Amino acid sequence: MIIVDDRLTLEILAGRHVSAVSDDDAVATTWGFHYRLARALAAPVSGGQLSGGVPARQLLDTVLSPRPGGVEVLDPRAITREAVAAAARHGLNLLAAELVGAARHHEATIALSAANVGRSWPAVFEAEGIELRVVTR
Repeated sequence: MIIVDDRLTLEILAGRHVSAVSDDDAVATTWGFHYRLARALAAPVSGGQLSGGVPARQLLDTVLSPRPGGVEVLDPRAITREAVAAAARHGLNLLAAELVGAARHHEATIALSAANVGRSWPAVFEAEGIELRVVTR
C-alpha cells in the first residue's frame, strides 16, 4: 500500500500519472488529507488552477464518493493508537501523526508531494522505519 497526500490524491483522481505510484499499488490517503482536499475543492482559491482544468465540482464529487479500486480513505479509528504514540514520541502535528500511524498500521509506504513534507518528517519516518517517497513534480 502507498499512502498519498492531498496533492497526489488530486493528481490520481484527475487521471494524471504520479511517479511514486505504480499500477500494482493499492493507494490510500488519510482522513486528514482527504478532508483538506475536499475543503480545497469546495472553495478553490483560484479558478481551475487547483483542479488542472478538470472542473473542481466534478473532482469534489469524485473525492466525496470514491470509486471502488480508487484512492481509499483510511479509517482514522484503526490508526489512532499508533498515531497518538508517534505524536508523543516525536511531537507531531495531526497530519504527520496520522501518516505515521497509518503507515505503521498498514505496513505502507508514504508518498508526498515535496510541498507537503514537513521539516522534521523525513527523520521521523526514518526513525519509525517508514519508507518515504517525495514527488518533486
